[in-house]
Amino acid sequence: MTQLVRNRLAQALPSRIVQPHAGLLLMRGWKEDVQAGKAAHIDSVCDHQQPSALYELAYARWRQATSDVRCFRSLYAELLQRMFIGLTAGAAIETGVCSSHSYGMPMIPGSSVKGCARGYAQKIGMEVSYRAALFGEDKTDVGDSGRQPGAGCLVWHDAWWIPRPGVRPYVREVVTVHHPDYYAGNGAATDFDSPVPNAQIAVQGGFYFVVEGDPAWAELAIKLLEAALADTGIGAKRAAGYGFMAVDQQATSKARAAGKQALEQTLSPQDKVRSRLLDMNEKTLADKFGVGLNATRNEYEAEEWALVPQMAREIHAALIESWSGETRKSSKTKFKARRFFLGQKAEE
Repeated sequence: MTQLVRNRLAQALPSRIVQPHAGLLLMRGWKEDVQAGKAAHIDSVCDHQQPSALYELAYARWRQATSDVRCFRSLYAELLQRMFIGLTAGAAIETGVCSSHSYGMPMIPGSSVKGCARGYAQKIGMEVSYRAALFGEDKTDVGDSGRQPGAGCLVWHDAWWIPRPGVRPYVREVVTVHHPDYYAGNGAATDFDSPVPNAQIAVQGGFYFVVEGDPAWAELAIKLLEAALADTGIGAKRAAGYGFMAVDQQATSKARAAGKQALEQTLSPQDKVRSRLLDMNEKTLADKFGVGLNATRNEYEAEEWALVPQMAREIHAALIESWSGETRKSSKTKFKARRFFLGQKAEE
């Protein structure tokens, strides 16, 4: 077994907490395994690398630290296949993977997350002013104005790999070079060239993404990132299908709800009602205070419920007024909701 801890440190650490580290195994653990070949060495990394108890605790702490919906937006995304990230970090063995310095688990640097979203924003033609707020400016954005490029208003954090029972973070892949002489500039590519299989290390599973900053901008950023992960993917070899992700809507919604619930515990009745009403779009507002009025009443304390009609009229005045022409026949939901907000009886 390759020792990846200095002798003095190893004496101070209980052996039960010493875990293999993928980054160290790939960059410093090659010597003893060189006779077995590159593929066998990568297999060893993939087979022995599992999330440690320390990493699971650190991941749980990070989730807790980024749960405040006043300044963070997050999403959980699952790889549809696999991902290459940090291929050029392999040094001597010509293959690498981006792993966290402390825990050896896969990670996606915040700069890569930001670049993924920014590339997608440019692809869909997002206005320069919006891109400047989300990602900052570069020299092409400021042109000949004479001013320095400005920084964006958000922090794009590293994405953490999600630990799950029975799921290994790393897996061996094979990238086959079909025309090595041609790529080296030695002649033309022909059908008689011998393919050269090249073992690589890829990542599987899911990641937890976090954007920090003003809630409105962070919300826009996380929606942009969600679309980018599905449309263009992240990492290397995306043209071959690597790096595409789908958002785990259930986990994302559950985390968002838990964050809001924790925030509400610190708010006054007025601020709690205001926060809930601000989050409602037209359909939600009509459904909850129209046909769903009785069920909605159970979600509020008596002191909070007394504040709802007036506060709703302040926040959604134009919307409620637009329902003035609705009848029970045209839209029972909007009709009943408007009458509730105006303090009128449910029936005419």
